[in-house]
Amino acid sequence: MLTKEQLNALSMALMHTMQASIVIPMAVVWLRRKHFLPTVKLLSNYVYISTFFVVAMTVLYPAYLSTNWWLLAGFNCCKVGLFWAVYRQVLDAAWQRRLLGVASAFMVLSTVGLYWYNGALGVAYARIMQCALLAAVAMAYLEQKMSRAPTLRLWHDPLWLLSVGQLVYSAGTVTAFSQDYLTVTIYDQTWKYVMVALSGLAFNWFLTLAFLRAKRELLAPAQPSSQLATY
Repeated sequence: MLTKEQLNALSMALMHTMQASIVIPMAVVWLRRKHFLPTVKLLSNYVYISTFFVVAMTVLYPAYLSTNWWLLAGFNCCKVGLFWAVYRQVLDAAWQRRLLGVASAFMVLSTVGLYWYNGALGVAYARIMQCALLAAVAMAYLEQKMSRAPTLRLWHDPLWLLSVGQLVYSAGTVTAFSQDYLTVTIYDQTWKYVMVALSGLAFNWFLTLAFLRAKRELLAPAQPSSQLATY
C-alpha cells in the first residue's frame, strides 16, 4: 500500500502530466488545421483556452493569487461557452439547440452569482454544472448519430469522439469529487485528484483522436429547422 507521501507524489505527478498533455492535441491542431471543417476549427480553440488557464494557474497561483478559484470557475464557464458554440452547429433539432443555449447561459450567469456569494461553492457548482450539461449534450449528439443510417464509422467522426471523451471525463470527475462528501481520510481525498487526472488524460486522448481523424467531408452542419418535421 502506498504511503501518504507516495500517494500525494503520484497525484501531483498525474495532475501535472494531465495539464501538460494539452500540448499533444495542440500540436495536432497546428499540423492538421487545414483539414478541419469550420465546426472542428471552432472546437480547436479549446486547446488554447485550456493552455491559457493552465499557464495562468502556474504563473499566478500561489505567487500572486491567494486562491485559484476564479481561474477554475472561469475555465469551466469558458468550456461550456465554447462547446455550446460547437454543438449548436451539429445538433439537428432546433429545440435542442435552443435548450443548450438557455442552459449554457444559465450555467454561466448562475456561476458568477454563486461565486460572488461564496468562492468555493461557486467553483464546485461550476464543475458539477459543466459536467452535467456537457454530458447531456454529448448524449444528445450520440443519440442523433446512432439514429441515422451510418455514412461513416463513428470512430472517425470528430464530434462523436469528443462526445465519448466528455462522457468519460464527466463520469470520472463527478465520481472523484463525490469523495468530498463520502469520505474524510487523507488517502481518499488524494485519490480524488488521481481520478481527476486520469479523467482529464482520457478526455485529451479522445480530443487528440478527434483532431487526427477530422476530414473536411465527414461532418455536416445542422439541418434547417424547417426540414425537421419529424422532430
